[in-house]
Amino acid sequence: MTTGVRSTTSGSVRVRLLDAAQVMIEATGWTSVTMARIGEAAGVSRQTVYNEFGTKHGLAEQLALRELERFLDVVRRRMTAERSLVDGIRSACEGVLELGEQSVLVRTIVGSLPGEQDTDLLQILTTESGEIVEAAVLVVRQSIEELYAPTPLTPAELEVAVETVVRLVLSALTRPSKRPSEAAADIAWIVGLALEGAERRT
Repeated sequence: MTTGVRSTTSGSVRVRLLDAAQVMIEATGWTSVTMARIGEAAGVSRQTVYNEFGTKHGLAEQLALRELERFLDVVRRRMTAERSLVDGIRSACEGVLELGEQSVLVRTIVGSLPGEQDTDLLQILTTESGEIVEAAVLVVRQSIEELYAPTPLTPAELEVAVETVVRLVLSALTRPSKRPSEAAADIAWIVGLALEGAERRT
């Protein structure tokens, strides 16, 4: 018999399992995470964990998507505080990259914690990053449309520009080579060039 109060809905069970996995990662690293240990920590059976996530890779995907919400909150807050689109992009990118340095999950994914790099985890931010990219593009595009419209970019061009920004930030997260402020300034500079080119066209 397990201890603790069992959740009564699938949603609350999932939250408890994700919380348990996050605590385990922070304490002993990703390699220590097993479906059985997560179930034990959350007070449910191992089969319940498999029912929720399918595989350990599925668990990693859900952890990454939940962590994404923290990053998108930074994007919204940073962009809201800036008057111009270029400054908003620069500030949002810098905030995301700074949070990436602090996030245990991101540091685990990119392997900056010794011995913790896992190819399944890394794929979530690289070859399997589609869902993360789509969610981030949606939030950034909506923020631009709400805060900085109109822009000289067509809707199609704006979509391309935003996706490019998101993918550049993901690249900077997974393969950091500059300080967050420098990488963010580079990305904002590219956006500024695109806006200038579009303005000259009109």
